[in-house]
Amino acid sequence: NKPILLEGSPGVGKTSIISALAAASGHKLVRLNLSEQTDMMDLLGADLPAAGGGAGEFVWSDGAFLAALKAGDWVLLDELNLAPQPVLEGLNAVLDHRAEVFVPELGQTFRCPPTFRVFAAQNPVQEGGGRKGLPKSFLNRFTRVHVEPMCAEDLNHISRALHPGIPAESVSSMVRFNATLANAASTPGGSFARAGSPWEFNLRDILRWCDLAERSTTLPSDVAVERLFGTLFVQRLRNNEDRD
Repeated sequence: NKPILLEGSPGVGKTSIISALAAASGHKLVRLNLSEQTDMMDLLGADLPAAGGGAGEFVWSDGAFLAALKAGDWVLLDELNLAPQPVLEGLNAVLDHRAEVFVPELGQTFRCPPTFRVFAAQNPVQEGGGRKGLPKSFLNRFTRVHVEPMCAEDLNHISRALHPGIPAESVSSMVRFNATLANAASTPGGSFARAGSPWEFNLRDILRWCDLAERSTTLPSDVAVERLFGTLFVQRLRNNEDRD
């Protein structure tokens, strides 16, 4: 029953793992993307203007987190280490032995039903701006699981399973190319893709590439793979030297 925190680089499948578990076990999953602008009102709810009501008439509207708690659904708190301190403090009572949340505006305490589960995901602190190391006292409320980066064999297997219409040799070439870009962009002291860094080239890029190639109805998929290269990679980069 302890909340679970998945930590790993972007694109390693943290969200996909929880989504797959929820689907396999028959639970509705509510995914909440946290940011530095998130506050407890976003999660728990607020008084909002009443639909069709009179001037100045407000009614309470549950936030996504409180609605999921009431329904006994699963919740995934994505980008946990972007959340501000007041949000972390507001979640404490849900995550510890109390298993409840108090809503001051309603003067009510809501207890977590047995089917309610909290999952969280975050990228390492050094990957992406605005992230912070979370307090150890808060992290201790979670079972922490480190998600390792995928190897080329993983990427090939997943891409071919999801996109069987793309020739196997094309998928292998796409995986190799994507890995080469990722290595060049992350090499310490390197000169490639420093403008606009940090850059991430991962499974998401390969799947997007495959998806667009399969949707192309006017070209064979292997030709579409080559034609889409410029749109997906070249045009993303910030300067001509990187594009060349």
